[in-house]
Amino acid sequence: MLAVTERASEDGVQVLVYPRVPGLRGSGLIDAFLRNVAERAPGMAVVSPALRYAGSGSLTPHLTGLGRTLILWGDDCIDPRRFEEIQSLGCDALVWLFDAEDALQAEAALELALDASMHLAPLVVVAAANGHARGFSSHGVSGIAYLGEIVSEGGSADDLLEARIPAPAGFPERPRSLPEPAPILAQRLALHDGLRAEAASEPPY
Repeated sequence: MLAVTERASEDGVQVLVYPRVPGLRGSGLIDAFLRNVAERAPGMAVVSPALRYAGSGSLTPHLTGLGRTLILWGDDCIDPRRFEEIQSLGCDALVWLFDAEDALQAEAALELALDASMHLAPLVVVAAANGHARGFSSHGVSGIAYLGEIVSEGGSADDLLEARIPAPAGFPERPRSLPEPAPILAQRLALHDGLRAEAASEPPY
């Protein structure tokens, strides 16, 4: 990750978004890592997974290099029960730390991010881990969506995605609807909620 950070800095990247890496959170390693980032890539703004929504209470955006940013993890990224609240926050950017359980979920999440960039926040960054290690498994696909367009997308072998995004300026016009997760994502939510898979033919509200 440090090597990628240095490469991004050399490419002139101004804001870097990291995926959630199991083992760094709460271990003390993340603080040391961020100190190294500050030394090796001075002046670069970092959106850290540590700022993510904890899973309870009100959603709280943070001011980052992307503007007013809400960082979500796992099912919170794709749960339509949260979309109305997210839309009301007037965020400039959403960061989704989404760990897909299979390739179909990963692609569906990226499609949902595309839709969300027209309804919830103009910029949606999916920062996903990919691979298997120490009991962790993710089939994540990372991508950057801006106002209804995928401006950068990565596969399993891509470790750095770059895109030129204008300064935060909000939506050209007020969104009038909410995105809808694909059936495979609704099924994931239902299973994680302890419901039968057959009950997940439509997104839960």
